[in-house]
Amino acid sequence: MIKKLLLIGLLGMTSLSAYDLKTNMLLLNAELSEVQQGFISSNMEGVNSAIRRFKKDADELLGNKEKIKAMLPANKQAKANEATVAAQIIATNTQIIIDAIENKYNHSGKKRREDAQRAYTYIEHACFRCHNIVRDGVE
Repeated sequence: MIKKLLLIGLLGMTSLSAYDLKTNMLLLNAELSEVQQGFISSNMEGVNSAIRRFKKDADELLGNKEKIKAMLPANKQAKANEATVAAQIIATNTQIIIDAIENKYNHSGKKRREDAQRAYTYIEHACFRCHNIVRDGVE
């Protein structure tokens, strides 16, 4: 846990673009794990903080096709579109989580939890799908 917090702290001081793809993915993974831990421990302040960082960092890294293309190996650069699709899915679903935390639609606690947790699984799926296609070449 301390290593994860140290990694987040050190990497959080500079722009994601200053690091290689693997380092960026490790950072996003740590932030997403922090969101999950917040859900498990019912720490909505922790979820809110982590999901906002994750949203910003995922958009910064994955939302810019040219930036992600430059980080991919030459034989994988054509797959940069997959990352931008993942970024769109992530943006939509992180906003669902934020809206649920803020009770934007005045839903019950149960409905908000279910919506937020479902959105989290959609984010995970977008990550796995992108990894399968870009990293492993499986479509």
